[in-house]
Amino acid sequence: MFVKSFSMKRPRVLVVCSVVLLALLALAVGLYFGLRPTLDDDTGLNPRNPTSPLPPSDSPMGVFWDASVATNGYPCAIIGRNILMKNGSATEAAIAALFCEGVACPQSMGLGGGFFMTIYKRATGKVYTLDSREVAPAAATENMFHGDSNLSQRGGLAVAVPGELKGYQVLFDHPELKSGNVDWRDLIEPTIKLCEEGLEVTPYLANVLQSQEESIKNRQTLGDILINNATQKVWQIGDKIRRPRLAKTLRTIISEGAEALYNGSLTKDFVKDIQDLGGIITEEDMANYSVKWSDPVSAQLRGNFTLHTMPLPGSGDVLVFMLNILNTFVPATTDVLTYHRIAESMKYAYGRRTELGDTDFVHNIGDLLKNMTSPTYAAQIRSQISDTRTWNDASHYGAVLAQPEDHGTANLCVLAPNGDAVAVTSTINLLFGAQEQSLSTGIILNDEMDDFSAPNITNAFGIPPSPNNFIQPGKRPLSSMVPSIVVDGEGDVRLVVGAAGGTKITTATAQVAMNNLWFNKTIKEAVDASRIHHQLFPMSLQYEYGLLEEYVKGLEAIGHFTTRFAPGGSTVTAISKEGGRIYSNSDFRRGGIVAGF
Repeated sequence: MFVKSFSMKRPRVLVVCSVVLLALLALAVGLYFGLRPTLDDDTGLNPRNPTSPLPPSDSPMGVFWDASVATNGYPCAIIGRNILMKNGSATEAAIAALFCEGVACPQSMGLGGGFFMTIYKRATGKVYTLDSREVAPAAATENMFHGDSNLSQRGGLAVAVPGELKGYQVLFDHPELKSGNVDWRDLIEPTIKLCEEGLEVTPYLANVLQSQEESIKNRQTLGDILINNATQKVWQIGDKIRRPRLAKTLRTIISEGAEALYNGSLTKDFVKDIQDLGGIITEEDMANYSVKWSDPVSAQLRGNFTLHTMPLPGSGDVLVFMLNILNTFVPATTDVLTYHRIAESMKYAYGRRTELGDTDFVHNIGDLLKNMTSPTYAAQIRSQISDTRTWNDASHYGAVLAQPEDHGTANLCVLAPNGDAVAVTSTINLLFGAQEQSLSTGIILNDEMDDFSAPNITNAFGIPPSPNNFIQPGKRPLSSMVPSIVVDGEGDVRLVVGAAGGTKITTATAQVAMNNLWFNKTIKEAVDASRIHHQLFPMSLQYEYGLLEEYVKGLEAIGHFTTRFAPGGSTVTAISKEGGRIYSNSDFRRGGIVAGF
């Protein structure tokens, strides 16, 4: 069952306020997406852009007193909440939910991938960011794909050294983040149960499976878990996917910890599986993998708020740059001018993004990063924005190079009773990553090598690739992920937010934050609201169905080329705390879950 629980009285008494059958939610989500707009070649947009605001989506808004978890996958928020109810820490709840998400969202994340996490400790005011992203193998070279994108997206050569599980272990062992109240096995056993009993296919996952059916059938290792042997088709809504190999691996991880995969009993066969698929990862690559702790990228926002988010190779600098430009530049209401200014901030931010890369390897961007996080520099950019026109020349916005689009991901948020918070975004990149499974472990493999830029390949817009994101051994590729936490002037968490959806992650996170902090929308209204996106390449202002026709026409009159993107372009999970209560929402675009007490 899909459970939403919350307490309306203190002390912490758990009150089950609403129990909704998962089947009913699945039907609602399926119908919603089935009725969402498509492009009709004969008549143009179908349906036409609305002339009045759309009704609220069917996604529930959690209302709690003490704590909440918001996830993409069912029943992952409940698993995370249960850890909090055992007096586990925010990071421990996040780890338990992430193990679950790897099974509930196999198209987006799992132990074969990597993640970024932002952590806030209320008692000390300390903010941590953990980079557990994949890295290029030691044998990787700049020209290893010879211009063939298929090799960087599918098969063993596309696989970067995964960091996911190592990150979980490092988090669990961190003395400042441990509760001492839960064991390592407590974080894993609920997911083992899901693997063995089977996880029910949601409408969203069924749609993804259907869209990838031919590719899955052509990949025997992936088809092993995603094809129904009785029908020889992908699993359908309501079917249960079982992962016995992964369950066995998880039991080994309980006994040996993360070292089981990185330098233990699972390593040799895991590496052999990748090499048999054409990959170049070695046992030494696995043993040498390490996570990276960093200070956050932070910004002071109007309303006496402080944003903390992920530094490079995440896109926190891009997010901060956008919000700094808009900090005193947007009114408390949305209209054509507001959307225009937001779009212009995106164009300037994505223009600068083309020069970014892993700072362990790229050492010539210190001044650029200083500018991107400087309110003074943001004010200079703000003064260059015209309210009556836009430019369709990327060089006007500072772009001289191109970066590849990243994809996929899942995001979850945790707010614990003691005021600690976690935002984490995890990925295996494209749908089902490299579309291969390690048969010895049941782990779906990433295709993160595709997030690097490739030399000698000019993109479709005539822009050369950025050398700052070229492949080097041990390097992490640039990412759009921005798990973010906003605190108020008293040091209390005000907002926990992050998104999935490739290059739309950063812009979706920015808009939900603005909606909730500046435009006085509830967290559900903030997530429901139709979004826009501009990344310079292509030179088009993209928008979702739901943006009013008068706004679209108004933006076109200013000079924007507009296109409407398909529903689900980005999906957000978010938790806000306002007036002593906690509100949480998981985006209707994917159909996630919230839980709390």
